[in-house]
Amino acid sequence: MATQAAARAWSGATAASASASVSTPSAKRLKASRCTRHVGCTAAAASPSQNANDALPCDTVVLDGANLAWTFSASLFAKHGCRTRLPLSRGLTLALESDVWRDLGVKPVAFMPESYVEGPLHGLADGGSLETLVPENVAYLGDGKWRNVVLWQLTERGALVAVPRPAGARDADDKRIIAYARERNALICSNDRYEDHVAGAKAVPGTSQVGSKDLRRWLKRNRSGYEFSVGSPEDAAFEAGKPAVARPPVGCAHLPPPPEGEAGETGWHAEVHAAGSSRPWALGVDRW
Repeated sequence: MATQAAARAWSGATAASASASVSTPSAKRLKASRCTRHVGCTAAAASPSQNANDALPCDTVVLDGANLAWTFSASLFAKHGCRTRLPLSRGLTLALESDVWRDLGVKPVAFMPESYVEGPLHGLADGGSLETLVPENVAYLGDGKWRNVVLWQLTERGALVAVPRPAGARDADDKRIIAYARERNALICSNDRYEDHVAGAKAVPGTSQVGSKDLRRWLKRNRSGYEFSVGSPEDAAFEAGKPAVARPPVGCAHLPPPPEGEAGETGWHAEVHAAGSSRPWALGVDRW
């Protein structure tokens, strides 16, 4: 019963995600809230800064992949009540596909924690647990290790940088995003205001490392928030010219069987293939 409830919730989430790109024709897939301020990025040279790179022309936008994946999940909940409680890769792919970057003359590149791309199922985007995974997007590699094939393909294309998160460094991807963007005077697309990084920033003479006041000023100029416009399955069907769109499959029952005899087991077993997590979605499907 609990598994069926989880599947229903996930089916609603993944079906709705397919229609997010067509819900508002004027905004298309993603609406950047303040990006038009940065056309040409010529404003960067207008204010004093400790970083000489701030005078560089801007041709890049850095996408905060984790923030996009979680925000898209939250947007589905707000629209459809889908309590996914895990990051969804569709949030990032919609952002990469957005027409707004072409209009601004910038090229998107995304950063995301490595564990969202490959690793244990509980930390994987579109993963979470055997009951909630999206079978189209994940693949089992063996020995408890999984891969998000959508995100993996983006890394192979160079559109996504997977950032390792060593123990005690959960903000490693945020730091890479800020450092990469600062080096190139790039835009940042994220709803994270990085206040913790601003508070901890300290200037180091002779380096590109700047103090809190300078970093706050730079982020105010170069970081833009965004929002997703999430439609309905009916919107998606209309756009596709079909009477209806099928809800995608959910859960390990739709995956090929695991390697025979792994850990002496047959079939999918959480203790073997999706062990261990302190995150909410792994504490039981009754949370749906």
